[in-house]
Amino acid sequence: MIVTSMLRKALTIGPTIILTCAAAFGVAPAQDAQSLIRQRGYLWLKESEAAVTAENRADVRARFQALSKLYSDFPENSRVLRNLAWAEQKAGNETAATALLKKYAEMGMTLDLGGPIYSAMAEAKLLAKVPELDRNRSPITSGTRVFTLPDPDLLVEDIAFEPHTARYFLTSIRKKKIVSCDQNGQCTDIVSSPPLQDLDAMLAIRVDAAHNVVWATTSGMPTQEGFRAERKGRSAVLKFDIRTFRLLRRYEPADGKEHALGDMTVASNGDAYISDGLSGDVYVIKHDTDKLEPMVPHGVFVSPQTPTLNQAQSVLYVPDYVEGIAVIDVASGEVQWLKVTTPLALEGIDGLYWTHDGLIATQNGTVPERVVRFHLRDQNTADGFSVIEANWPGLGDPTHGVIVGDFFYFIVNSGWDRVGEDESSFGSGAPAQVWKVPTAYPRHTTVQRPGETQSMRDE
Repeated sequence: MIVTSMLRKALTIGPTIILTCAAAFGVAPAQDAQSLIRQRGYLWLKESEAAVTAENRADVRARFQALSKLYSDFPENSRVLRNLAWAEQKAGNETAATALLKKYAEMGMTLDLGGPIYSAMAEAKLLAKVPELDRNRSPITSGTRVFTLPDPDLLVEDIAFEPHTARYFLTSIRKKKIVSCDQNGQCTDIVSSPPLQDLDAMLAIRVDAAHNVVWATTSGMPTQEGFRAERKGRSAVLKFDIRTFRLLRRYEPADGKEHALGDMTVASNGDAYISDGLSGDVYVIKHDTDKLEPMVPHGVFVSPQTPTLNQAQSVLYVPDYVEGIAVIDVASGEVQWLKVTTPLALEGIDGLYWTHDGLIATQNGTVPERVVRFHLRDQNTADGFSVIEANWPGLGDPTHGVIVGDFFYFIVNSGWDRVGEDESSFGSGAPAQVWKVPTAYPRHTTVQRPGETQSMRDE
């Protein structure tokens, strides 16, 4: 989440793509197709750095070339598509800019009102040619509120469900704790610092009721109360006893680098999969070895977020905040990337969750921020999407969720939009809420596909 917060701000500031320096990843040359997949994160950083350099130098030709290459390699990133349209417009290529804006709108995206791209497109009278951009600004909601958190200053990140007690566990970044809430929003602290030592901002949480374990992650972040500089980049996976919340074990990377073990999922056999949004690594703690081990080579990801397993638990889907969605074969570790048959925005995903007919995602790095279903034609291909929540007052920054039975419970108004540019100040505002929607496509919900709008009905 440390990198995620920076990426959120950078992707919202203006037309350029601002990222961490590629040198931090130690860019290495790729030799073949598999090497390109393994070094996809390096590729993004190198190409986006070229786009930023060209923008800073006001080099029109270099900027267009860099953005064209970036879009060619990452066509599912709506920000890149939007920025390329802006570059075309600045170069006077209004026909090309309009065509790109139409494709951007097909992804369900819109433009920030008053932002530099919106102003440029309005001045060039291109917005009237793409009315879908305005329509994509309309409020959409199909969920219902479950409860409101009692403390407005938690900065809520993740949610899990404990089936034995029918309670929801939620993590707090700012207050460095885990709270347990019932359906009415009556909440109590179950893990906090103090008394637990070495506890920083609490990020991911997962319940493994079959093995009587609760998993969580913690990371030193400027946003947490009482932050000390020496805690920055300190991160760990924590395993608690589900009944007593006694800490059973703490797992930390041993490479001496800064980390942010931020999101995770747990398989039915007890294996835990953890993504590191700062280092770009994805780890696994296997139930039979009980060690924190890398799952994929370094360089595949820039900022991996919430992983999710398919029903057979043979495939692990890992969204990267800028690259799209990786499809990892659990047995072999082979990495592919989700293909699409229609324009889909696959960046800016914070939470990702498997359902029987696709994936549900919380996207807080797109415009608009939204909760969305991606329909899967097969395990490697997405062929449509349906927006669940977007553009309504109070949605704020949706972060994560959990599937319980036939419903997806998710966090709205998490508080991330109240975090200052310095990543330590925190403004006042309303408390976070938990909402729910059915996991299945509701009757008459439309799935957007190229050239048509089809009605998906319950089986």
